Amino acid sequence: MTEYFDEEGLLKVIKIFELSGAITKLNWSWNDRPDPVKTVHELMDKGQKLFLEISEYEQRIGPKINVQQRKSIGDAIEDLGKLIPYMKDKIKPYEITTHQNKF
Repeated sequence: MTEYFDEEGLLKVIKIFELSGAITKLNWSWNDRPDPVKTVHELMDKGQKLFLEISEYEQRIGPKINVQQRKSIGDAIEDLGKLIPYMKDKIKPYEITTHQNKF
């Protein structure tokens, strides 16, 4: 079987890195944001849609993806997951209860 690289898989990795960058920026400038909790909701929505795209991509192209490209996608997802605890640590209980009624 020949190695299969495709642009769609690369674009998925790029989207993951873009989301990781947005989360990192949010973590870095949390106190400077007017409504960081709202931004968290927006980023989580983007993440959920992205993970759905990746799952659909894997179902459609999975058997063709070579080991290196599969590893790149998996590593990017894992790195993104490592950022989530930092964001969770920024959310204070009063922010959770204050913003809970807005959604």
